[in-house]
Amino acid sequence: MTVAELRARIRALMASGELPSEAPSIERRGGEESARFALQDPALEPCAICGEPRTQVALFFTGGLKVRLHAACDDLWRKERPTS
Repeated sequence: MTVAELRARIRALMASGELPSEAPSIERRGGEESARFALQDPALEPCAICGEPRTQVALFFTGGLKVRLHAACDDLWRKERPTS
């Protein structure tokens, strides 16, 4: 996917409520080893934005929602989130 396609997908996911537009309650970042500890096996966890495996970021939201992202997808999500 191109950056423009990813940004459009992020906006669509936020509009549908599948991807929160607010900051997470807890955030875990790291390479594959720390992701394996936090996420069991990152190879099995697809990115909520692009759908590809090997996520590096785990976001935890109030209500129990867990979102897993690649670092690059997380950066784009942060840019697309509304500022207030």
